[in-house]
Amino acid sequence: MKVALFSESYLPYLNGVSISIRILYEELTRRGHEVWIYAPRFKGFQDPIPTVRRFPSVYTPFEPDYPIAVPVSLRLWREFRQQRFDVVHTHTPFFTGIAGARWARRLKIPLVSTYHTLYEEYLHYVPAFVPRNLVRRVLRAHLKRYYEGVDAVMTPSNIGADVLKRYGVRKPITPIRNPVLPFPDLTREEARARLGIPTEVWMLLYVGRMAPEKNVHLLLQAMPHIHRGCPKAQLWLVGPGPALESLKAQAESLGIQQIVHFTGPVPRDEVSLYLLAGDLFVFPSVTESQGLVLDEAQAAGLPCIVANGGGAPEAVDYGASGLIVDPTAEAFIEAVLYLTRHPEEREKLRQAGLKKRETLSVPAVVDRIVAVYRQAQEAYTPKVEASPVV
Repeated sequence: MKVALFSESYLPYLNGVSISIRILYEELTRRGHEVWIYAPRFKGFQDPIPTVRRFPSVYTPFEPDYPIAVPVSLRLWREFRQQRFDVVHTHTPFFTGIAGARWARRLKIPLVSTYHTLYEEYLHYVPAFVPRNLVRRVLRAHLKRYYEGVDAVMTPSNIGADVLKRYGVRKPITPIRNPVLPFPDLTREEARARLGIPTEVWMLLYVGRMAPEKNVHLLLQAMPHIHRGCPKAQLWLVGPGPALESLKAQAESLGIQQIVHFTGPVPRDEVSLYLLAGDLFVFPSVTESQGLVLDEAQAAGLPCIVANGGGAPEAVDYGASGLIVDPTAEAFIEAVLYLTRHPEEREKLRQAGLKKRETLSVPAVVDRIVAVYRQAQEAYTPKVEASPVV
């Protein structure tokens, strides 16, 4: 099978979408499929994969590390037309995804799409002078039209499927959680030795973007109280993002810079080391459609404490493999201190989470994705009308 993936997020930008696309590329390629990736161009970045194609892009002051594609390229279109793809799989309903949908419809190629993100939770990035209610109405109308115009939809969680149904999308929607990569065969002590983290530290861990919608500031508010209740507790915040400097300033204002560690961006392999080294995973975001990193944390054997909102509770099986708490500093303080004092509860959550290694293995998840590709191919009837997106 020859597959084209279109995404607004792809490496070197690190988030759940870009990582899941790279995993999908690697597994499909391992199975003998041919995979091409279409994404925005990053300044100064050279792709190691020969079948990655980059659209021209622009940078905005709202998210200076995240380029926005300008999906107009006669050269790329001509090349795409010659490739004779079997399936087009878009991972965004904007810019790059719109180009992918148009090109698929013009060439009568089956079109599937993954709805990765709860976009309404990101409206704070819209400039203040633009009415939010207007943006919300336009967004909902666009999402309905886009996903109604594809042949099959995938979402990484049931909450994503529910949102699309509320928008009026009637196309088949298949929830498929993103896969979890295998971990290196290392003990907690060995992982800590590689990272230079003392073995006696009680290591709280957050991995993800440092952005306003992630609520990381709640963890900083909680840390002075957690440290008083558990003097060995320290917090590692792993990842880049636009709020990184303001969070560092908050840590300094609270006088906790000695017990809070900001790593900035780290390579994907090193993220696995942090997950294997930790004691507890703390996740305050209420804007996730899935929370891929929660599945990874559980597969690494980390008990998780997650805020009650978005798709995070689904990631911990609604409490079966992690504690679900209110999105407040007080709730995180109580939950962290509870687990530090109850090893039997930690072990129960750890064992429940470890099951993710099997159910969310890369081969198991990609089997489900390929099945959706096959279903879209079998059910596809070329349309005579114009492209479903504008």
